[in-house]
Amino acid sequence: MGLLACNPRRIMLRLRRRSWHWPQEGNTVIKRSRNIFLVTTILAGTAYAMPAVAQETGGAVASQTTGQTAGAQPDQTAAASTDIVVTGSRIARPDLQASVPVVTIGAERIQDTGASNIQDVLATLPAVGQNVSRTSSNFSNTGNGVATVNLRNLGASRTLVLIDGRRSLGIAGSSAVDVNNIPTDLIERVEVVTGGASAVYGSEAVAGVVNFVLNRKFEGLRVRAQNTISDKGDAPRQYVSITAGHGFADDRGHVAANFSYDNDHGLPSRNRSFSAKDVPNRSSYAAQGLFDVSNPATQTTFSPATGRTFTFDGNNALKGYQGANIDGYNRNGDRLLSVPVERLQGTFLGNYDFSDAFKVYAEGEYVHTNSNASLEPSAIANSGPGAALNFDGSAYAGIPITSPYVPAAVRAAAIANGTNVIQFRRRSNDIFSRSNQNDRDFYRGVLGVKGDIGGSGKWSYDLYYEHSQSRDHTTAQAIYTPNYGAALSNEIGPDGQVRCSNAAARAAGCVPINIFGYNTASAAASRFLQTYTGPTTNVTLVDGNVVQLKNGSNVTFDYLAKVNQDVVSGSISGNLFSLWGGPVAVAFGGEYRHEKSSEVFDPFTQAGLSSGNQITNTQGQFNVKEGFVEVVAPIVEDRPGLHYLGIEGAARYADYSTIGGVWSFKAGATYAPTADIRFRGVFARATRAPNIGELFASLSQTFPAVNDPCDQAQGNGDGAKTVPLPAGCSAIPGIAATVASRGSFQYSTSQIQTIDGLLGGNRNLKQETADTITAGAVITPTMIRNFSLTVDYYRIKVKNAIGIIGQQVSVSQCFTGGQPLFCNNVIRDANGFITRVNALNLNTGSYLVSGLDVEGRYSIPLGGTRLDIDVLYNHRFDQQQTPFPGGPVQNELGQANCYSCGRLGSGFKDRVTGNFTLGTERYQLNYRVDYLGPLKDNLDGSTTVITPIPAYWYHNVQGKIAVGEGRKMELYVGVNNLFDKKPPMFGDTNPVTWPGTQTVADTYDLYGRMFYAGATIKF
Repeated sequence: MGLLACNPRRIMLRLRRRSWHWPQEGNTVIKRSRNIFLVTTILAGTAYAMPAVAQETGGAVASQTTGQTAGAQPDQTAAASTDIVVTGSRIARPDLQASVPVVTIGAERIQDTGASNIQDVLATLPAVGQNVSRTSSNFSNTGNGVATVNLRNLGASRTLVLIDGRRSLGIAGSSAVDVNNIPTDLIERVEVVTGGASAVYGSEAVAGVVNFVLNRKFEGLRVRAQNTISDKGDAPRQYVSITAGHGFADDRGHVAANFSYDNDHGLPSRNRSFSAKDVPNRSSYAAQGLFDVSNPATQTTFSPATGRTFTFDGNNALKGYQGANIDGYNRNGDRLLSVPVERLQGTFLGNYDFSDAFKVYAEGEYVHTNSNASLEPSAIANSGPGAALNFDGSAYAGIPITSPYVPAAVRAAAIANGTNVIQFRRRSNDIFSRSNQNDRDFYRGVLGVKGDIGGSGKWSYDLYYEHSQSRDHTTAQAIYTPNYGAALSNEIGPDGQVRCSNAAARAAGCVPINIFGYNTASAAASRFLQTYTGPTTNVTLVDGNVVQLKNGSNVTFDYLAKVNQDVVSGSISGNLFSLWGGPVAVAFGGEYRHEKSSEVFDPFTQAGLSSGNQITNTQGQFNVKEGFVEVVAPIVEDRPGLHYLGIEGAARYADYSTIGGVWSFKAGATYAPTADIRFRGVFARATRAPNIGELFASLSQTFPAVNDPCDQAQGNGDGAKTVPLPAGCSAIPGIAATVASRGSFQYSTSQIQTIDGLLGGNRNLKQETADTITAGAVITPTMIRNFSLTVDYYRIKVKNAIGIIGQQVSVSQCFTGGQPLFCNNVIRDANGFITRVNALNLNTGSYLVSGLDVEGRYSIPLGGTRLDIDVLYNHRFDQQQTPFPGGPVQNELGQANCYSCGRLGSGFKDRVTGNFTLGTERYQLNYRVDYLGPLKDNLDGSTTVITPIPAYWYHNVQGKIAVGEGRKMELYVGVNNLFDKKPPMFGDTNPVTWPGTQTVADTYDLYGRMFYAGATIKF
């Protein structure tokens, strides 16, 4: 198992639902299959027919782009050079001349997908890995429906998200950005740069940058409405957007705004055949309860026909337990494949040019989101995590057989067995709900000024202030666990009525509860369990903080996260002098950023007195002061045999209040022997500073099941020495003295059970570093107009990756190697016994990803029609991680992503997206095909295998027609997943599956065939 933080979902690791789950049975793994040459065939068929990119003129380089509007007639002559700023550089240059590949998605391509949120569009790019989304966040305490971007499967925290070249706010404790907050219909284009870009933009740009460029010059009024529904009549979604813009003062000023409403109703797991039922087994924590009267010494049954374990049928008649698949609980009946999300969004853009030297611009945005998770009610038993407790907080042994609610036959069997308590496990359907309600608010504002310096137009400046903040609030029902045990222990009172046995509990208002059968708990008992009945008191937490518990307060799960970010940034760019190839351009500047994040839980969750694990608050902040410089030098241009040669470089120094100073840099070159082909390459050193969650996450207590290699009883705790003292144990302080005084070194059962550990942040973390290489070629043959082919190799090696080392790994590695990295986590007492094993965030391990990106584009005139073809292909050579120095290399290439095993994501060797658009100015037909290569789900060296996951093809079509005078109304219809391809099914016992989905939810389509129809009206 790798580092816990490496999985894209680990941005929400601390917030994952803390309620405990029943034992899982039967892990499943799969065999490997191969399909290496598939994409070669696709490209061979389209190599002569691929859409056009920006045409190369005067030494300019065509970048990878997508999304040319169908029917538009591209200029067949050399266009005049236009200076623009493309993502990956702060320097404006002619016609996208750059040394790094940039994939661009235009507004037309976004609408061709039928998506109302941008994540669904980005997910079709082969370079984008698995993300947190509405189909993979049902089991999160908060942030349900959040959408993040994960380039190269290195995690969303290693992908920098920009809006118009400026940072966007991350979710609480993380730098990962919810891209659903970006107005889809106001996006002009999305530029994706993969590879290290920290020297240009700063921390987090390890895997790359995603820059959302908004349409600041939108003119007129446009209304778009769309409705989406599955062919099964479920998963409805409505989207309405209004975009308006207007120029004024002779076009010196301009305003644009967008308002949108998006209502995704979600999709229950029970609505799809692959996820409708628990597979292979239902949960034994049934709504009617499962009860055991066994005594290992006697094994007496309460019914000769049915055995020692009993339950109830649908009529609440006593019966013997016949196994989980007959008498158990179908958890997927309550779970969701996709969480419902309702979003209201408003964005304003404005600018006014007082002069060429003083141009003011402003942005404002507000987003309100409602979402909720739906889960099966909590599983509660007499023992284990989240179990019922006695009223005094001590462990609860079981339901006393004297309780008047115990059936007579069961009581008799218990007496015959010599036991006076009944062990139980039950689901709390009639007591409280575990589903949550999540509300989020996002604010962003920018005020800036830019202009020319000196009036010559050769130098310019840009200075802005940006403030962003978010509020994330989640609530759910919970119970006060000491009340549960009190309510279960009952007797007949003097008045002949059932009452709680404990006098102190009765004085506190205890209401007896009957859990024998379906819906037997009363509303009064439910209210009692959800009320804190202890005295008003202060509780000191494991991290030293103090919370107050107030008598009579309602016990709920309550989470409130707040994030604030302030940025002040300034830059100057211009030309220094000229070389043979043109002017040497430079950009330099500085930036100050302050981030603050807090996550506050209710006092009962903090104190560990409600259902679920104990979680304490996290609060932290940091600031960073940065300086940067970038230079682009065109050495030679338009010489015989040398069409273009240029070099570029960038450096950035960042001084963090948390980790000190760090450097990032890059160096690149571009060489074009002719106008038909251009070679480019970049080496970059990128950095990622630890985020607030990694640094300041509060300490929470856990009780890991760890084995000490020096324990001569081998964890049995029975006092019987079974093995000699292993070599090296005598050197550990305290162990030799213990052996001398006791004759052996062995743990008692109580010592084993009381070994605890602390999980949380680490303020001693340092930055991650990544060395990235990109090298490739751009082919734009003059003999084939409107054709381009780009081929780029990439390699990213991340070192000192931040993650968590498993507690047993620390114990074992400390013993075998004695490295401080592991031994610092293991705490022993004076006698040598382990008392604590911590699992704090550490700089440890490394990641390596490498591969090949290919994009072919061609635009073919067909009379009055045009055919645009765009094929994106990614082939991976490496996807691996090493969890700690000297540890095993985990090769994840070709393996499915895993819900809980910490993989980088599904390691497709091959992914392809092909877009084919045929149209005129009046109509358009778009066909998109997505190919996902075959996968397996076991790490190399695994001995258990099952059938591999085959390759998947998804087919999507859309038709569009413009009607009315001036074609101001556009009608469109589309179908996604045209052939209703179902995801591979594993069952919830397989570790790769997301709970409630029984498949790899962040990889495959869960909806099936989806229809959508919409209209756009322009005024």
